[in-house]
Amino acid sequence: MQINVTFRHMDHSDELKKYINDRFARLKKYSDAPMNVNVVLTAEKFRKTAEVVITGDGIRAAAKQEHDDLRAAIDLVLDKIERQLKKFREKVKNRRSAGQGTGPVSVVSGVEPETTEEDQVIIIQKIDPKPMSIEEAADQLQISGKEFLAFINADTNRVNVIYWRKDGGLGLLEP
Repeated sequence: MQINVTFRHMDHSDELKKYINDRFARLKKYSDAPMNVNVVLTAEKFRKTAEVVITGDGIRAAAKQEHDDLRAAIDLVLDKIERQLKKFREKVKNRRSAGQGTGPVSVVSGVEPETTEEDQVIIIQKIDPKPMSIEEAADQLQISGKEFLAFINADTNRVNVIYWRKDGGLGLLEP
């Protein structure tokens, strides 16, 4: 972790730099990759401002805090940054766990259930395919307005599926 400290409208202080390095060292636990921490300290009359921007490993966190005491402003801005990094880490964890498909599986017949990100839902619909020709199936699909139609091909006596393709044409699945 590289920490850069900039002083505006105030004298350079090694003591404040050491304080910042000690306080911001606890942010290392949020990322193993290198992070750049830019701290800008500003003094304007009675108001002291601490501004922090952290970048690296897909992370970008920024916070600004004003206070009468500069050390208090640094502590407050550190708390804000820490909350942002925790939130980012939780998002990454949730994305990883959601991508693995570890959630419970629900089986539902004929009804569209409400789902959450953790649940995987399998919908079962029972159909009774009727024997018809491919042309009749295409006409039936156009009339019904559905995306696909399962039917028994009258020529082969096997189940076929006719469906709408993305380019607007019809497709036929034959086993």
